[in-house]
Amino acid sequence: MIKVNAIKTSDAHEGGITTVVRVYLNHDGLDCKQMVRIQDDCDFPPFGKYRISRDNGRTYGDWVEIPKESTSVFYGNDEAIDNLDEQRCLDVWNPVHRHYVSTYAFRYFINGHVEAYEKFWSGNKTGELCGYYDHQYIRIRRENEDTHYAQQFMMYEDGVDFDENNPRNPEYLTKNRGYVNPPVVLKNGDIIVAVSVPVSVGCARAGLDVNKIFPSRPDIFRCVIVARGRFDTEKELYDFTYSEPIILSDLQSSRGIDEPTLAELESGRIVLVMRGSNMIEPGWNTRIEKGTPAVKWFAYSDDGAKSFTQPQPWHFDNGEFLYSSATISDFIRLKKSGKLYWIGNVVGPGAYGNHPRYPLCIAEIDEKLGVPIRSTLTTIDTRREGDAPYVQLSNFWMLEDRETGRLEISLAKVAQFDVERPFYGEGWRYELEFDD
Repeated sequence: MIKVNAIKTSDAHEGGITTVVRVYLNHDGLDCKQMVRIQDDCDFPPFGKYRISRDNGRTYGDWVEIPKESTSVFYGNDEAIDNLDEQRCLDVWNPVHRHYVSTYAFRYFINGHVEAYEKFWSGNKTGELCGYYDHQYIRIRRENEDTHYAQQFMMYEDGVDFDENNPRNPEYLTKNRGYVNPPVVLKNGDIIVAVSVPVSVGCARAGLDVNKIFPSRPDIFRCVIVARGRFDTEKELYDFTYSEPIILSDLQSSRGIDEPTLAELESGRIVLVMRGSNMIEPGWNTRIEKGTPAVKWFAYSDDGAKSFTQPQPWHFDNGEFLYSSATISDFIRLKKSGKLYWIGNVVGPGAYGNHPRYPLCIAEIDEKLGVPIRSTLTTIDTRREGDAPYVQLSNFWMLEDRETGRLEISLAKVAQFDVERPFYGEGWRYELEFDD
């Protein structure tokens, strides 16, 4: 049984939608940072302010402003950001090697983010340097140090790192493209990282004909490869090997598979859950058929992330389909109970594209099968009276309170009242109490 306490943390106001979140500053102890994150643009870093607490949020120091201007660096008309989503850039403690490790994506926009996103959604087909380009990095920070001592550019093919004197170098922009997700630390101290890469790259690595598998914009839609990193104590860096690509046809998912999340089961099996899409867009030359169900996709590995099973629609332990729109999801293993949970949008069979983004649910994971236990499915929140049909209960932030064991889930209700004013809405926090 899970008890949910819903708390509104901010009212709707002009100038952006506000979320109040918390993160611990160390792998133990009660030092934490509270952040007020204001979002006024789609898929773009928030601004706001933060303050520090030394007693688990009972008292705080002074606020420190995070100016909006600090989110971007410009190279002529081009724009770059390396803090796309703080939710995906938190340090993870590696208890075997006694350091923190984190991932982040460096996103480079040709002629700025507004034009780049417009080209993406309009299905630009020029094949030239256009739109935006993601690259992935690993950072390592020693215990009791404030700054990261190492930064690694994750390279799975020949190429070069970013050069600010030659920012449009195709050997950087078009090589080693990928969007990373948080690292998962395995029991032996290795890390695994799910990397979303272009389908064209995945097919080439797998020796597949991309024109048969995914002819509709394989350069912008993605498949997944999983990187496994083993820490070299002499170099103080991770040495990476890469799995075989996990690929879906555009007849199964029109936008490929993306926003992957990983978990290691008690058995050692590694489970991978990914977002799919049944959206039809003529500009993308979409081949998917109308009425294709909206689901999450999953695969698993029993050989340490060298290879994964062919992706299948995710389902509950009783075999029932788990219908889900094209939204983010995540795993968390609670320290208090040791149980593994999945959080995401569980919707009806009629979902289309990115919607609906409610209800937001949580379910315990079966440690043998790697699928949600249907009897544990619990609704965290859903569309309420006065909310618009396109209200978003997604893109959440999680924290397990170290004193109470409660799970805090924070989010902003994007498009809560009007889809034309998506960043006018409320911020909410949900405190989940578990009976185990």
